[in-house]
Formats: sequence, C-alpha cells, structure tokens
Amino acid sequence: MAASAVLAIHLTKSTVPKPKHDSNMSKRQYTRRTDEEMIADLEAKISSIKGRIETKQRQDSPVIKKWKRVQKTLSNFAQLAMDHDRADVANSVTAFVAGTSRLVDELPKEAPKRRVREETPEG
Repeated sequence: MAASAVLAIHLTKSTVPKPKHDSNMSKRQYTRRTDEEMIADLEAKISSIKGRIETKQRQDSPVIKKWKRVQKTLSNFAQLAMDHDRADVANSVTAFVAGTSRLVDELPKEAPKRRVREETPEG
C-alpha cells in the first residue's frame, strides 16, 4: 500500500506544470546602453589612443619607457623598507616617485636658446 501512495504523490507532482520563468523577473538582467553612451565610450577610447600615440612620438620616449621600470623597482624598495619597519625611508621613496612621476608626465620644456655674444668692433 505504501508503494502505491508514493507513486500517487509522484504522479501528482510531475503532472503539475512548472512556470517557465518568474513573472516578477524581467527577461534581461542588464540595461542596454543608449547610443549617446556608446558614442561617449568610443570617444574616450579614441582620446586614450591619441594620448598613447603622442607619448610614443615624444622625443623623450626612452625616459618614459625606463621610468616605468624605475617606478616598479622603487615601489618594491619602499615595500621592503616598510616590511623592515623603516616607514621614514618608504615615505621618502614614495614622495620621490610621486614628484618625479609628475615631471616625467609633463611635456619637456624647450631649453632657452643661448644668446651668442656679438662682437662689436672697438672704435
């Protein structure tokens, strides 16, 4: 008798149709971007690419390339100083890196042209 009761419960559960999706849930879990948002994203991407091109064309490009390596090395050194309870050294290195980073990111200023002394005939 117990087997027929289990079979009856099983049959009633399987015959009840399950809803395919919850009516409270929307079909999409994301919002579609508007045309203006896509245009703004593409313009930002274009400006970043232009910035990279300008960086590559700079005369001091080797300085910029080496700076990334120097920055990483100094960052590791600052961490080593912090690990050995030398916060003063780590702070000094961090300040140096911040100041130098600003200088490297700026466009180089043209050196002032040296005036050549004109010789005047002595009379």
